[in-house]
Amino acid sequence: MGNIPESMKAMDRYSESIALGDAPKKQVFDMMEIGDDWRKKTIMDMPVSLMLKIAGNLDPVERTALRSVNRALKDLADDFPPIFENIELALDNNDDLSWRLNDRPRKYSGYEKLDKLTDLPGFKVKHLRLRCDNYRSTWNRNYPLEISLSPKSVDISANTTKEVIQLLSIAKPGDLESIRIWPVDDQHNFSSIFNTEQFQLAKNVEVISLKGFHRQILSHFSHLKSFKVKITGDFVEEGFEQIRDIISNFEEFETCQMGIVDLSNQFDIRNISKALEVDIPFGPLKTIIVHHRYEIPKTKKCLDFKIEQNEHRISVKIAKIC
Repeated sequence: MGNIPESMKAMDRYSESIALGDAPKKQVFDMMEIGDDWRKKTIMDMPVSLMLKIAGNLDPVERTALRSVNRALKDLADDFPPIFENIELALDNNDDLSWRLNDRPRKYSGYEKLDKLTDLPGFKVKHLRLRCDNYRSTWNRNYPLEISLSPKSVDISANTTKEVIQLLSIAKPGDLESIRIWPVDDQHNFSSIFNTEQFQLAKNVEVISLKGFHRQILSHFSHLKSFKVKITGDFVEEGFEQIRDIISNFEEFETCQMGIVDLSNQFDIRNISKALEVDIPFGPLKTIIVHHRYEIPKTKKCLDFKIEQNEHRISVKIAKIC
């Protein structure tokens, strides 16, 4: 093959500049010779198939640069729907933002690029992972985050209750259906999370670690269809009967799962089985399982319980049966 024509080199240079997001708004190609005539070639002289290939090879953030070139390229860029399975956002002590799309290794930074992406027509994200990269003991932010997204579910990892609430504020209430909160080191005033609009309008909640669990906390879960809670701290057999009575009045309830860590060995599943009139074999057992069905008064519905104890860990699974 001969030398590559200068016109093709110019096209390659321009294509590369678009891919890097560095193309100026009205870039023109070098002069091309067509027969005996000379005229300027622009990006719009590219075959449509080539333009589609270039746009398709750009990632969603790079593709936003195309929208600022002209109306035709804006329409071309908008033909690729910005719909994401998940986005991960991370904030540090200096409010610096980094984020990734769909578990891809490439990491982006800055609020401006994220704003351009979320402003794209048809932008949607199903799942949002939020975390604070906070290496100091306190986070001094006292003003709201300037990010607002509409995911169906969020996954939050933070060090304090305050951080959890501020990260949760990123998700618009109403659109948000499911919330997962990873262990929080400082759980001071943790119940304030339950007062957020996001929590009150959610349908499914998982709290990976909750210190203590009592009647007042459980009352915040009455609107949920399902919830999962891992409980640490004191938990006695009487608490189980309270849980049964409270949950039986939850109208939206479908299922829940509670994991209890009983490091002090205060919880005895045999006492529960006796109260429920369920027989358990005598003698030491590595794993004890209790099945129980509770008829909800004045209804034709039941709560089905499966309680399992394995050394220091107790699992309680409850499902409403119509």
